[in-house]
Amino acid sequence: MNAQPFTSAAVEVSDFEMISGTRRVLSLLSGRWSVEVLYLLANGTRRYSEVLYEVGEVSKKTLTHTLRSLERKGLVVRRAFAEVPPRVEYSLTPLGWSLTGPLMALYEWSSENAETAASQPHPHLSVVPPVSDAPTLPADVAVTPVGRPVARLRAS
Repeated sequence: MNAQPFTSAAVEVSDFEMISGTRRVLSLLSGRWSVEVLYLLANGTRRYSEVLYEVGEVSKKTLTHTLRSLERKGLVVRRAFAEVPPRVEYSLTPLGWSLTGPLMALYEWSSENAETAASQPHPHLSVVPPVSDAPTLPADVAVTPVGRPVARLRAS
């Protein structure tokens, strides 16, 4: 029996659909510590204290917020055990596992291109030289914080 490869009909996707889909995926990683937690959990299930220790300089409150956010997004599963002392473990869901491939691709791109990208000039951060032909205000006129010229009061 010859197996035919699955071919889907070519679907035209608009630029808007590509952009919005990409933004939705990037929003999954938008938390400050999300990438670190996902990389850590890609190595296996961890207890809360292990995640806290291994992620680094993160507060308990922030880590809890990050883990809950990843859990709401369906990337992490939390398992609480009815033990004394209580034990809670975190691991990746199948959806979280499927994100490790693109994360590794981002890492590989950054390791190859980080120096080049960082050395590029940032025109929006450049200092604008002063305009030499800008009008000057007379000595008895001041400018308010919102940029409106007002007459200065003279001391009598």
